[in-house]
Amino acid sequence: MGLFSRLFKSGKDKSRQVDSGIQDFSYVSEIAGLITGNDSGFMKRLNDFLIYTQKDCEEDRDFEYWSGMVDELEEGGYLISVDYKCELEDFLWALSQINNYSLIESTVSGLTLDETKTPEAWGEVINLALNGKAFVCAVDIDSDSYELIIVPADVCEKISSIAKANGHSIEDF
Repeated sequence: MGLFSRLFKSGKDKSRQVDSGIQDFSYVSEIAGLITGNDSGFMKRLNDFLIYTQKDCEEDRDFEYWSGMVDELEEGGYLISVDYKCELEDFLWALSQINNYSLIESTVSGLTLDETKTPEAWGEVINLALNGKAFVCAVDIDSDSYELIIVPADVCEKISSIAKANGHSIEDF
């Protein structure tokens, strides 16, 4: 099938294009599954959202799936947003609200972080102190906030790679 035949499909053909859309965006489910340890309740909610979006989203489905994943992760307790100018107390509180906080809790409780620094600097110090066991990461949604997640080291590498391969970014500090 050529380029023009893909662009000018009839309504009937468009449904096949939508059906293939889930496969095209399966990376969203894969990333979310890795972050959540395939939490079955969470994955069901995410898949319901993806099906809904597939049916009702006419444009920029990639953005809808990516931002929807972020919203679902936040609602499920696997992600929290902090302002880029937040104070240390707010940053530490936010981290403690993430379901995976136990991965970093003992390390964070032993650190003395400089209140005059930024969330990026605090994240770097925490990640260095974790010695590669886990990472505090930010899911990029092109805003002035940090969408924070906490993941084991092997998951960090996988989700960063998958996101990058699909035009997105998840980076450790």
